[in-house]
Amino acid sequence: MSNLKKECKNMTNANKFISNILKSCNNDQNIENIIILELIKYHPTKQIKIDDIEWLKMKKRPPFNTEALFYKYKNNEKVDDISWKLCIKNLYGNYNRDKEYENDVNSGFRNESHIGTKKQFFIDNTKLIEGKFMGVCNNCKIVTSDITTDHYPLPYKEILNIFINENNIKLIDIDIFENENFEIRMKNYELANKWRIYHDNLANYRLLCKSCNSHFGCYNY
Repeated sequence: MSNLKKECKNMTNANKFISNILKSCNNDQNIENIIILELIKYHPTKQIKIDDIEWLKMKKRPPFNTEALFYKYKNNEKVDDISWKLCIKNLYGNYNRDKEYENDVNSGFRNESHIGTKKQFFIDNTKLIEGKFMGVCNNCKIVTSDITTDHYPLPYKEILNIFINENNIKLIDIDIFENENFEIRMKNYELANKWRIYHDNLANYRLLCKSCNSHFGCYNY
């Protein structure tokens, strides 16, 4: 049995346990924790060779500068990220390759939609103050940098589902790739462009703080 499974009986506890370890690590601090080093061996799609790793660190991950786990092999300049949450899913027998791929395709659709009117709406309705975009939440009216663009009244998920159904799309058949900014994008440019036009024609927006955005979710769609 792995060291993590000895410490944690289920995935929920394992996620909290690993998250706390990683939060205690400073940016660019080489991680030598035995449990973390063992865990990354369970990544379902990347065969990590522990003995060949030069360093394993928490670093800012573009485009949103969130904290993520990165590694670099010896004698290789390439730096790659690794999802420790996928490692946990695989370790506990809850990794489903098709389901995870469909989740990635959904991320690809969302990233394509960011290029169009959603991005412009955010720019037009926020102000850049001391390096942070500030906006007014349409619901609770607070002024915050913790602001998001919300699809309203037609939720994003509904727009995407209509597009998928009208075009008889199977998510598992969509080819995707990860660009230099670690964004998942669609390989089929014509389909991506068709989706962006479709999305922009239906989408209406409002600004919400992240708390209100989480509260409304997909409006029970």
